[in-house]
Amino acid sequence: MEIALIFLFAVIFSAFGTVVGFGGGIFMIPVLIIFFNVPINIAVGSVILALLPGSMISTYFNFKGKKIDYLAGIFLEVPTIVGTVLGSLLTSIIPLFSLEIIFAVFVSLVGAYTYRKGQKNKIAMSKDNIFFKMNKFGPRIIRKTGKGAYRISTLLASVFGMIAGMMAGLFGIGGGFLKTPIMVNVFGIPPSVAAATALFMIVFTSLTGSVSHYMLGHINFTYSLPIVGGFIVGAFIGNHFNLKVSEKNLARLIGFGLLLAGAAVLVNALVIK
Repeated sequence: MEIALIFLFAVIFSAFGTVVGFGGGIFMIPVLIIFFNVPINIAVGSVILALLPGSMISTYFNFKGKKIDYLAGIFLEVPTIVGTVLGSLLTSIIPLFSLEIIFAVFVSLVGAYTYRKGQKNKIAMSKDNIFFKMNKFGPRIIRKTGKGAYRISTLLASVFGMIAGMMAGLFGIGGGFLKTPIMVNVFGIPPSVAAATALFMIVFTSLTGSVSHYMLGHINFTYSLPIVGGFIVGAFIGNHFNLKVSEKNLARLIGFGLLLAGAAVLVNALVIK
């Protein structure tokens, strides 16, 4: 019964995470710890392993749909890796409880802002937006897709990629759910392209993370196998719904997902630790 429930949760979280580009790990870890009494290191290791096949399946579908911005992914992923290492080192210096509360509130506010953008159908970035102006600094690339044009400052990508990585390293929650809103709100990337690119980046994050956690003995296959199966099924379901979601509604879902992620971080701070 326990295995069946874990599988069911994994399917639901993976399907939703596939649509919004989060992967689903941010939602699955608190459930494992609170409802199934899984130690936090085992929960993180088992979930990060499950993210690999799910993100690979999503990347295959998004590759076929030509949704992935590979260059944007590289610009964000490299500083994210550096930031993750730095954030991990800071855990022994900075008191995390207060930071997690602040971070949960911040993520929720970003979620509310993103949701409102979708409601008002203001997906494209205004020229008066502060990030639009900041994107003019330093070397930058101009990207054009069938869904619109946007530009990415390599300097800004380095800064926000580093921030996403530091948050992942500090809180042990993974930075995947931060990258989609960064791409949408900072660089004006269309939500569907941002979600697809975030899932592409999760392939590399989950691959390196899986190896690390396996070497540390943090992967329990009793838990990870049903999560892997659930994430695979959820990835197929999520990609099916992806074809039917408009940019406006996807922005709403991303905002809603961030509100849930903020709640997950809050639970992590108040209950788990």
